[in-house]
Amino acid sequence: MFNMLSIGKKAVMANEKQLETTGHNIANANTPGYSRQRVIQEASLPISMPQYNYGTGVDLVRIERMRDLQLDVDFRRHNGNAGYWESMARHLTELEKNVLETTEFGIHMRINNFFNSWESLSNNPFSNIHKMEVVNATNQMTEGFKDLYRSIEEKKKDATRALQTSADRINQIAQEMEKLMTHISLEEMNNRPVNDLLDKFDLLVDELSAYGNIQIHKRENGTMSVYLGTDELVRNGHANTLNLIEKQNMSTGETTLVLAWNNIDNPIGGLITGSLKALDDLRSNILPEYQQKLDDLVVQISQHVNAVHMQGINGYGSGGIALFNPDVTGVMNFQLSNEVSSDFNFIATSLTGATGDNQIALMMTDLRLEKIFDGQTLTESFADIIYTVGQDVKFSINSADRTSLVAKQTDNFRESVKGVSINEETTNLLKFQQAYQAAAKIISVADEMIKTIIGLVR
Repeated sequence: MFNMLSIGKKAVMANEKQLETTGHNIANANTPGYSRQRVIQEASLPISMPQYNYGTGVDLVRIERMRDLQLDVDFRRHNGNAGYWESMARHLTELEKNVLETTEFGIHMRINNFFNSWESLSNNPFSNIHKMEVVNATNQMTEGFKDLYRSIEEKKKDATRALQTSADRINQIAQEMEKLMTHISLEEMNNRPVNDLLDKFDLLVDELSAYGNIQIHKRENGTMSVYLGTDELVRNGHANTLNLIEKQNMSTGETTLVLAWNNIDNPIGGLITGSLKALDDLRSNILPEYQQKLDDLVVQISQHVNAVHMQGINGYGSGGIALFNPDVTGVMNFQLSNEVSSDFNFIATSLTGATGDNQIALMMTDLRLEKIFDGQTLTESFADIIYTVGQDVKFSINSADRTSLVAKQTDNFRESVKGVSINEETTNLLKFQQAYQAAAKIISVADEMIKTIIGLVR
């Protein structure tokens, strides 16, 4: 009878905990990052008798989170890939808007106006008005290239600012992780449940995975480390900080901003995915390559145009004057030469200086169709740069869509394991309620039996 009373008591406690856990699941059905919990129980050790064993009820073992660790690892890897391509697509798409505007209303038109002005001048080789048109058209073309170059430079600055913003958020995540690790360790030492704390920790890890490839290392002594790239971001009791610092190239003397740890010259290493990697690739490789293509193109323009112009005779009867700055090294010093800029009479239209000679103007006009810019015409060469940008945008958008879909599908798989089903929990609620009532009935019956025995004794 007393064993029956003990069995009933343990059954009541077990089903009470089942009801509490079910209620906790229902309450957190819409809580981000929450993992449904379940009570693990097992039959108590039986009492052994010479002829038989008899049961002693049920014991509570633990309350566990329903998670698949491999799905966590898969999701975070896919989330890092999605973070990379989403960041890349967003910044390149914003740049493309400037490029397309330049294509339709800017540089292409200005290149055509440049050649059109020389064609008009060839019809009136000694016209001051047409020479002024050449100066204006040339200035508009050089400014068009500079505007595009500056827009790319601004995107590099945007990427740098986004890197700093990302670093600030990563530092916040690291601080929150550090506090949670300390709290979890303390609770585990006192044998208290940490499931909800682990959910908060995993939610931060999920967010962190969008910034870069991560790893979680758990040691036998219970300590844990979180790695971003190949560097330790958080270890029990300590969080590193990530910042943009200036680093000087010893060979060139140039100063650049790099992501480094703890404000010292220790750059982050091992990033192969995530938005941090995308932003760094943009500002360090992709956008500078676009600028380099523009620099190379304007240097060729300057060289070919100057080679023709310097053969001619200008309005002062002299020759050998460059139309463009002869020291052009790139877009930002791509401009008219000082002589032509200060006096349009230095523009040469004649090859011989004879009256009516317009051969230089015609040669300038013919440059429009000559495939001397890496085997292409000038407009084709510039269009090739625009095409490269467009292809990069298209590829990044397609990659972002694909990787985001894979990450979402993996997260859906995770949710099927850890997510709360209201229908299932409601069913469990009814089941455990009935079991609780039955357990209470066991206690009631045992109590009546004990009272009966006591009554007989009296």
